Amino acid sequence: MLLILAGMAVWTTLSTGTLVVQVRDSPEAWSRLDVTFAQVAVHRAEAGNESGWVNMTLTQRTIDFIELGNLTKVLALDRVPAGRYTQLRIIVSSVVGTTGGMTTSLQVPDGILKTARPFDVPGGGTATVTLDFDLAHSIHADADGWIFTPVLGALIIT
Repeated sequence: MLLILAGMAVWTTLSTGTLVVQVRDSPEAWSRLDVTFAQVAVHRAEAGNESGWVNMTLTQRTIDFIELGNLTKVLALDRVPAGRYTQLRIIVSSVVGTTGGMTTSLQVPDGILKTARPFDVPGGGTATVTLDFDLAHSIHADADGWIFTPVLGALIIT
């Protein structure tokens, strides 16, 4: 009986891996920029179009990108099935920022950021995806105020 349990533990360890999703960036004109995330999901390569999405547990819901600076912060960390993933989807639900001493809510018309660069999560190992947001291109002013549309500057997979 003990041998069967030990075999099951090894199979479970090798059939899943850890995936870490991190973010980083710091915009110039803002003294505070709180970005609230609603979801992080990854898509398995061998799965169907909609059925292949795996939702990850968010470790941080709101991150101040000014405080973050050039450092990285873990956004989601979860055990996921080992294997190849073809997409990463992040949904931003709200953004509140301070510029020129005034705090304002930025409009988020489509807070979905998708990447299409494949990556592998090794069984029993860890894959880290670092998203470097390009906030200079993500934030725009219009007649009604500020708009936030997430733009990715770089994607680093280790």
